[in-house]
Amino acid sequence: MIPQSLAYMLGLCQRAGKAASGDTAVELALKKRKAEMLILAADASERTQEKFLELATRAGVPHCRVGTRDELGSALGKAHRAAVVVQSKDFAKGIASILEKEGLALVSGRG
Repeated sequence: MIPQSLAYMLGLCQRAGKAASGDTAVELALKKRKAEMLILAADASERTQEKFLELATRAGVPHCRVGTRDELGSALGKAHRAAVVVQSKDFAKGIASILEKEGLALVSGRG
C-alpha cells in the first residue's frame, strides 16, 4: 500500500513534469541518466523488476518497491504503472524522506 503522503508527492511530481512512467519512458530516463529515483510496483512482473533494477543499478539510481501498479497509476493520475522515475533531486529527496518516515527501504543504486 502506498502511504497517502507518497501518493500526494508523486502527484505533485507528475504535475510538475518531473516524473516519467511507462516502460519506454522509464527505460529512456534510466539509460540517459535523467532519473534521480526509481519506484517499482511490488506487483510488477519479475521480468519487469529485473529489467528496471538492472538499469537503475547501472545508472546509480536508488530504488524502492512500494504499492501496486494500480496505486502508482492512481497517484500519477494515469492507468496502472509498474515503474516510475523521479527526475528531480528535490522531489527525490522529499520522497526519500517520506519513505524513511514510513519505514520503507530505499536501496542505493550504487552497485
